[in-house]
Amino acid sequence: MAMNKTPSIVDTNLLAIHKRIGEKLLAHPELINKVEAKLEARFKAGMTYRSIYLDWWAVIEMKNDLPSMIEQLCEPSEQMNRLRRHSPFVGILTEQERESFFQSLETP
Repeated sequence: MAMNKTPSIVDTNLLAIHKRIGEKLLAHPELINKVEAKLEARFKAGMTYRSIYLDWWAVIEMKNDLPSMIEQLCEPSEQMNRLRRHSPFVGILTEQERESFFQSLETP
């Protein structure tokens, strides 16, 4: 899908952090179970729209081919920018990993 507008700084940061999440998933593929559980819990609690839930499952169902799943997760499209704003991948990075990531953004 072609991008029709310039991504915001939030979208840019979300893409970058999801790339870091992808790296961690490659090293620890079992963490995808946390993502599935979080997505299900959010949907059952009414915290996620059905369309977002289904779109995320389309990505997560690629888990048996993690490189392809991560490629989809990190696609710089408007649709994925929208989805990453409702990411079930939160919690994959520790607070220390997140802080390190954001510090690296501040360092030129």
